[in-house]
Amino acid sequence: MIKLKNNFLNKLTENFRDCYGMDRLSKYAFLTGAVLTATYYLSPLGIALMGYSTWRSFSKNKYKRYRELEALNRVLFSLKESVNNKRLALGGGSQYKIFKCPNCSQKLRVPRRHGRIVITCKKCGTEFKGKS
Repeated sequence: MIKLKNNFLNKLTENFRDCYGMDRLSKYAFLTGAVLTATYYLSPLGIALMGYSTWRSFSKNKYKRYRELEALNRVLFSLKESVNNKRLALGGGSQYKIFKCPNCSQKLRVPRRHGRIVITCKKCGTEFKGKS
C-alpha cells in the first residue's frame, strides 16, 4: 500500500515538474475570481478567472506565461508612474506655480506667495510678468 502511494506521488511529481507555477498574474486572477464569485451576477466571471489562474499555473509553456507576466508588469508600472506624477503635481502645486513661456512654451516653476514677479525663461531668455 505504501509502495503504491509513493509510486503515485512520484508520477504526480514527475507530471508537474515542468509546470510554470503560481506567479503574480495567477495570484491576482485567482483572488479577483474569488472576490467575484461572492457576487451573484459576476460569479461565472469569477469562476472563469479562477480556472484561468489554475490553467496558467499548470501550463508547461513557460515562455508565453512569462510574456503575459511581463505585459502585466508593464501595465502596472505605467499606472504607478501616472499615479506618482499626479501625486507630485498635486503635492508640489501648493508650494510652486507653473508658468508657460509665451515664446517657447517651456514650463517654468516659480515659488508661490511672492506677489507679481518678473520671470525669465531659462531656455530662450524671454522675460515676462506673472503673479505667483
